[in-house]
Formats: sequence, structure tokens, C-alpha cells
Amino acid sequence: MARHRHRGNDVVGAGVPAPGMSLTTKTGSGPVSSEVGQMAARIPMVVLGGWLGAGKTTMINRLLRVAGDERIAVVVNDIGEVNLDAELIAARDGDTVELTNGCVCCSIGDSLAMTLRDLVLRDQITDDSAAKRRLDRLVVEASGVAEPDRVAAYGDRRRIRPDGIVVAVDATDVVARAADPVYGPLVVRQVRAADLIVVTKVDLAPDGGAGARAWCAEVAPGVLLVDAAPAGPDGWIRSLLGSPPTRLPIDAAEAAAVPAPAMDLRVETAVWHAHGPVDVDRLVTALERLRGRLGPSLLRAKAVVAALDGTPTAVHLAAGMVSVESAPMETAGQSGSLVCIAAPGALNGVDLGSTFQAALGPAFESQEPLSC
Repeated sequence: MARHRHRGNDVVGAGVPAPGMSLTTKTGSGPVSSEVGQMAARIPMVVLGGWLGAGKTTMINRLLRVAGDERIAVVVNDIGEVNLDAELIAARDGDTVELTNGCVCCSIGDSLAMTLRDLVLRDQITDDSAAKRRLDRLVVEASGVAEPDRVAAYGDRRRIRPDGIVVAVDATDVVARAADPVYGPLVVRQVRAADLIVVTKVDLAPDGGAGARAWCAEVAPGVLLVDAAPAGPDGWIRSLLGSPPTRLPIDAAEAAAVPAPAMDLRVETAVWHAHGPVDVDRLVTALERLRGRLGPSLLRAKAVVAALDGTPTAVHLAAGMVSVESAPMETAGQSGSLVCIAAPGALNGVDLGSTFQAALGPAFESQEPLSC
């Protein structure tokens, strides 16, 4: 997938390209320069961006399951959140997971640039299996409060080249979030940086996502717009995997023309450690009460805990809604925790230990509240 900014009278249809079609607009004809030919050996890198809780991790799960013949390396913020089926995992080494389909998933760690360098060096193996082990493309998950076009600037340009930005927008939340005086400008910049916009949670939106799609079309006119299917194949995956991995590089002038953020967009986090099985219903109730107390200042919350029956369970707060789903089985037996992400100062005076104490199982209810 490549950047498809529009010049002159170039037009891109709103539909999804058929497999094998490029997302790039046709801006001219003629022989490809030798410089571009030399760039073809570099690994294309797609950045997946979008606001907190927009569904980026779910998109990565689907991508890794249907990669087909492509060998993709996915770099995520927290590999523990990527709920991979056990049968898909071929090997695990620290924060890196190799899948049976040849794909690789790893955490960013301390430095995205170093992580990308290590992936590329790891890929350049000269033994007999080199042909099988070459990566076809990289996919990097940007933080929910990151500028995706700035993330695209990372990496060793001798070995990696930017190949477009996919931005997820939450159909239930993006319009209201964009109106937020503090974080709204960032949400708008994220969408405007996109080469492909994926509207998520359309099945949860009262209007089926129509409002979010209309807003996106107004904010980023001409950018390809698709819905993330609640079930079944996603159009954005067909767009990404259906296009050849060798593509024209990003327009350098456009990449340099990104305006700097106009305000402080810091967030703060606090962690609650369960240290025992959790009554998930009580945890959901406590989280909803905290949401009611903090309002929109509570930007995101996510927990992985052991339910009372020992089942690894994930609880999410995104776009003002709490949801529950199964967690990766490899988290079984680990101490549970919940992370709150909030606007600066919003968590001042909030004792997470007292807030979530009632969610602990009977054997732990008599304990003193746990510190965060």
C-alpha cells in the first residue's frame, strides 16, 4: 500500500481495490527511474494509527490470521494485548513471537528505531532458508496519542521505506472526540495523515457509522474509506495484502510538511495490581463508576485479569463503553492488572486500590486496599 495523495484531477473511487490492484493514484506514465528501482529491495513499512481504543489491536489480530503467503513483521506497543491463538504460535522469545504462517509479532520496547533495525538485521539471513525468511512488509502500531506520519519517519531508510498510513477511527466516538478542545486537534491530524481510513465498531454505532464516515470524508477528502467488518474478511486487509509490496516511496515534501502540535498532549497513567482472582462483573461495575466520576478525562482503561474460575479475561474501556473478552492463554497464572490512561491531573486524588478492591475474589476481600 502506498501513499495516494491526489493532485490535479486525479480521483480515487471509494470502493476497495480488487486483489492485486495498487492504492496509488496514477499521476503519469513512463519508465521507472533507476533510483526507484534501487529502492525496490527495501522493506515497505505501513503505520497503523488511530486514537486510544479505536481497535488497532483487533485489526492486527485479523491481519496476522489472514496474511496468506506474505511474511509480515508486526511491531506493537504491548504484545500481551495481541490475543493470538496457541495454534498460531510457532516460537516465543521474550517480546518476540514467531507464527506458524511465517509472520513475526514483537513489542516496540525502548526504541522503535532499534526494534526496526533488529527486525531487518534478523531478516537478512544468509543460510539456506534465506529465501523463505525474507520479510514482505512491516506493520507498525502507533500509540493512540502518536502522530502516525511522524512514526512513519522512523527506521533505517537504507533498508526500510514508508509505504503508507492506515488510521482506525471509532464510529461510536470519533466525531465527539474530534470536538474535544485538548485532544481533538490530534485526532484530526491522525485522520488527515491517513492513506486509508478504517471505520471500526460500525455495528455498535446507532447510525451504523454513517456519521463517522461523513466526518472522515469532510476532514480527509479523497482518502480511501472502508469499514472494518464485525466478522469475516476486512476490506482494508484486502487493500493492504492485495497490493504489491514494491511501491513508489512516500513524497518527501509531504512528509516534511507536517505541522508541529500546537499544545501539550501528554497523558498520565496509573496501574492497579489485583494479586488474585477477580470478579469480572464487579470489576466492570467499578470501572463504570470511575468513568462516571472522571467523565471524558478518563481516555482509556484496559485490564487483563484472572476471573474467579481462573479464565484469563480482558476488560476494556474505550469511547466511554466497557467491554469484556477472553485474554491470551499465556497470561494465565500471571498477576492481573488494570491500566488507566487519563488527561493530566484527572487521576489526582483517585485511589485505584480502594476503587477496585471490591472486584477481588472472596479470599482477598479482607485485605487492605492495594496501592496503584
